[in-house]
Amino acid sequence: MEAVDPLLVELRQLRGVYEAILDALRAADRRVAAVEDAIETARGTGADGAPARVVRTRSGWTPGDWELKPEDAVTGESLRQRREALGVSQAAIAHAAHCSRGLVAEVERGRRRSALTLSHLSNVLERLERDARRR
Repeated sequence: MEAVDPLLVELRQLRGVYEAILDALRAADRRVAAVEDAIETARGTGADGAPARVVRTRSGWTPGDWELKPEDAVTGESLRQRREALGVSQAAIAHAAHCSRGLVAEVERGRRRSALTLSHLSNVLERLERDARRR
């Protein structure tokens, strides 16, 4: 049986999340249009006899050409490499992320792969990297 690359698994998961968010945004956009139409219909005409108009708030949101590349995926290994490049301990990252050192260790070993946790730790590291560049 062929081994599955963890990055490809993560990529499939993230694409599923992206598609779900995209569907929710489209549904919200349709609902905004329906509510605006209902308000416009309910208002009828203004004081001057002209039809009352609702200012359309929809942005006509469309997704960009965003595509996740495997090399952009956040993994425990990439987080460990970034942390070590900064010269920061797991305990320091845990403190900055308001989590336990054990969680950081498990994420780095690949035992915890929650997209939310990976994203949160990546954001903490980005903040620390920005701070290091300013110094």
